Amino acid sequence: AVVSTQSTGVDLVVDRLSFKLVLTFIAVCCTIFNTSAATYITIFTGYIPYNEWKCVSEKCSDLEALAGSSNDFYSYDTMCKNDLVAGSDFEWTSKKLTFSMEWGFYCKNEAKLSLASSVIFLGSLIGLLFSTCLYDWIGRKKGAIFGSFLVLISLGASSVATSYSVLLVLRVISGFGLMVNYTGSYCWVLELAPTFLRNPVSGFFTLGWTVGVFMLIGFSKFINHWHYIYMAVAVINVLGLIVFFLLPLPASPRYSLIKGRKEEAMKTLQLLSQMSGSKVSLDKVDLIYEERNQSYLQQLKDFKAHPTMLKETLLGMTAWFIVSLISYSYQFGWSKIGNDLHSIYFFAAFGDGVAYSTCVLGCRLLGRKKATFFYFGVVIVMNLLAMLDVKFTDMWSLEHLVSIIGNIGSSSAFIMMYLYSGELAPTSHRGMILCLSSSCARVGSFVGPYVNLLYGVTDRRVPLALFAGLALMACVVVWFLPDTTGRSVPETPGDVEVLSGKKKEDEEDDGETNGVVANGLNGHIDNGIVVTVT
Repeated sequence: AVVSTQSTGVDLVVDRLSFKLVLTFIAVCCTIFNTSAATYITIFTGYIPYNEWKCVSEKCSDLEALAGSSNDFYSYDTMCKNDLVAGSDFEWTSKKLTFSMEWGFYCKNEAKLSLASSVIFLGSLIGLLFSTCLYDWIGRKKGAIFGSFLVLISLGASSVATSYSVLLVLRVISGFGLMVNYTGSYCWVLELAPTFLRNPVSGFFTLGWTVGVFMLIGFSKFINHWHYIYMAVAVINVLGLIVFFLLPLPASPRYSLIKGRKEEAMKTLQLLSQMSGSKVSLDKVDLIYEERNQSYLQQLKDFKAHPTMLKETLLGMTAWFIVSLISYSYQFGWSKIGNDLHSIYFFAAFGDGVAYSTCVLGCRLLGRKKATFFYFGVVIVMNLLAMLDVKFTDMWSLEHLVSIIGNIGSSSAFIMMYLYSGELAPTSHRGMILCLSSSCARVGSFVGPYVNLLYGVTDRRVPLALFAGLALMACVVVWFLPDTTGRSVPETPGDVEVLSGKKKEDEEDDGETNGVVANGLNGHIDNGIVVTVT
């Protein structure tokens, strides 16, 4: 038998799609429902209902009399520009109790809500940097379970939190756990997926994030107390943990081989073979792990020796920062655009699902670079259109509609940058480059919610112009990146120079092998794993 040089052990045994395999991959998606719900939970548990209050003081009543029958009296401007005080000048009339209402976060103190939303990304950044060592130590699946337990603990403790400082600490812990949980589950399922299923599995996996958002919207719609919303999301977390323990899938064959557990790797391959209904016999398959010793310090030195890889990495990090800032400004800012919080978030989440479902199609039709340009272009155009004052109904305006479309564009651009960066980076440095890029994305995510504070201190067109300008800047950044459509994925930094046209194949550095060229027919190496067939 002959194995293609692009195959892995999984590719050998999973040569077809089966119902059991589909159900298994769907089940894995259930393990990340908690991550999006935990990320966005402060949107609903900390919501400030600026249009739901009544006057209880003479000062406030006089202002109401001057306003007459104006529908705009009960608003942010009236409350904040006149320094009205909750309990003294007005009382909240909302049926829902949020921690912002309970702890007095409104007007000048609204930045505390932004910090509560943003600080989770600080924890995510720490979790991202820690996760590489954790996955190498205990594996992807166990790492994801560990992260899920941390999220569960933080959610449970948040449901009984009595102070702002405690909630902030718990948000950091939650961010750490959800990043470890999400990334671990993602790596785990991709390492178990054959090459022909990786793109569909990757796209479908991200839909799990959207499902979690829909569940959060549903909970917050029918639950009036913020403490109980935290409890409901904790229940989602428990269900995800149960799925981890019910799934028959163990660690990936790659991880088992790295740990020297060859028999375990073969048992995993045998299980995958049975689930897919493959007729391939494993009796003649031999798996060998070839260790590649490459330190982080050496990888950093390679950036100096290979300026093209350095340039592409810096450009990619800039684009990741921009698209994350825009995306999370949208996600945490819908309350500034519309008063019907649940309906607008429902349509926004639906838009995210559309983005996750169609970006692969857009990538195939337009190619990597053109598709990225297109999605950033959508963000630019929609934010410019949102500046127009056009009302459709009392609840919906042109700004609502085009902002949802702009959100689809930013979500699609986010996914495209993830795919794009993975194809630009050489295999030998891909983990480090994606880690650096994701770190920049976490910084952008942290800044994003603060941008929405501009709605309260400037004209609403200022943040919209900022988003359009940032998207234009991202287009300029992408302009200087090469198109990876139909191009071989580089294996080494030397391949990056060759594929960019800066160096010919025979000019590669000594000691580097050109990963673009096939390694042979009777055996091949994939990230240190050699599959031989006799």
